[in-house]
Amino acid sequence: MSPTLLQRLWIPQRRGQLQPAAGLHAYDQAEEGQPATRYHLRVDPDGGGLLVVNATACAQLSASGVLIAASLLQGQSDEAVLKKLAQRFDGGAPAQQRQDVAQMRGMLHTLAHPQGRFPVFNLADPSAQPAPLMPPFEATLPLAGPDQLKPLLARLWQAGIVHVTLLTPPAPAPAALVAAVQQATAAGLICGISGRASDLAADHLLDDLIAAGLDHLTLAYASPRAELHDSLYGAGDHALAEALFARTEALALADVAQMPLIAATVDDLDATLARLLALRVLNVRFFAIAGRGQDDDGAIPAASMAQVAADVEEAAERAQVLYLWQPPALRQPDLTLAEQVRRGPRCASDVAIRVEPEGAVIPPRGPHRVAGNLLRDEWPAIWQDAAFKAYRSRIERPTRCLTCPGLAICAADCPREPAGWSQD
Repeated sequence: MSPTLLQRLWIPQRRGQLQPAAGLHAYDQAEEGQPATRYHLRVDPDGGGLLVVNATACAQLSASGVLIAASLLQGQSDEAVLKKLAQRFDGGAPAQQRQDVAQMRGMLHTLAHPQGRFPVFNLADPSAQPAPLMPPFEATLPLAGPDQLKPLLARLWQAGIVHVTLLTPPAPAPAALVAAVQQATAAGLICGISGRASDLAADHLLDDLIAAGLDHLTLAYASPRAELHDSLYGAGDHALAEALFARTEALALADVAQMPLIAATVDDLDATLARLLALRVLNVRFFAIAGRGQDDDGAIPAASMAQVAADVEEAAERAQVLYLWQPPALRQPDLTLAEQVRRGPRCASDVAIRVEPEGAVIPPRGPHRVAGNLLRDEWPAIWQDAAFKAYRSRIERPTRCLTCPGLAICAADCPREPAGWSQD
C-alpha cells in the first residue's frame, strides 16, 4: 500500500454514519490449494481502523479504507464498493476511487503473504497519523507466568489491541517463553519477543518459539564493534546476536535490531546499519537515552537530540532500512549506563502502551504514571485517564519547527524536550 494511497484513504470526509460498526470483525478468505487466510478488521469509533492478517501483518486504515477492506472481504464486487464510496464520502474522483479499490485488493494479498517482514510496515513515520490510535496498536508486556498472562492477553484482544511484544528477563526459562507465545497466539494476537541474544540463545529455543507462533524477534544490537556491544549487553552477546540473526534469516522469521543511541554508539551509526544489512536485518528500532545537561554519563544531551535524530533518519534512509522510533528515555542516575541500556525503552513505539504483569497501564512517554488497570478497568476509562490526557496533549500539539523540519521523530514530540521523554 503506497504512502500516496494511505494519504488518500485518510483524507476523505465521512458523510453519515454508515461505516462498519466499531469493534472487531473477522473474515476468512480461501485460495485454491492454500490454507484459509484470517482477517481481523478493527474499526475504531472514528471509523478508521486496523486490518490484521493471520495475526502476523497489519495495516492502518482510514474510514474509507475500512469501508473498502470490509466490502472486499465480504466478497462484494468492485462496482458495489465504488457505489458505497460514492454514497458515503465526498470529494473522491471516480477514477481515483477505482484505483484505490484495485490497490486495496493488492494490499490484501500482500498482507496475506508477508514473507518474513516485520508486521508494522506502514507505521514507520508517526507523522502519517492524524491522531493517536484509539485504542493503541501494541502493548509492551514483561514476561510473566501463564496465570498472569492469560487474562491480560484476553483483555488486550477485547480492547482491540492486536499486537503484544513480550520483554525477555535475564536468563528466562525457555519453557516459559514458549508457553507465553502459545498463549498470545491462542488469543489471536500478533506476538513478538524482545531481548538480549544471551537470553534467547538456548538450543532449539528459536525453533520452538516459531512453532509456538512467534511472529517477530527483536534483538539488542549496539554496534558492529563487539567490545562496545558486549560492554553494554554482556560478554559474548554480540556474537550470539549475529548468530541469531543468521538463524532468523534461515528460518524466514521477521527480525528487528534494537539500537540504543548513546554517545558511544552514534559515531558507529553507518557502520552498524551496514553490518545489519550484511546480516539481512532490514528493520531497526532506535531509542535514545538522553540527559538534560552536557555531562550525563554517556547520555545524549538534550541540545544534541535533534541533530542525532536527523543523523539517524538520514543514515536509515541511505541504508534503505525500515526504521521505527521508540520514545527517548531520560538518563536515570541510580543506574549505570549499561543497566539502563539493558532495561531498554518503556514501550515499543508511540502507538504502544506499557502493561505490567499485575495489569497497570502506562503511557509511552512522560512520567511513570499509571492510567488504570487492564484487569479491572474498561479501556475507555483508561484512555480518558489524566495520564493519557497529558500524553495526548503533548503529542497532538504541533511540534514541527524551522530548526529541524521533516524529522519523523518530531511528529510525536520535540526530541529536545525532556517533558516528552519517558521518565522511569
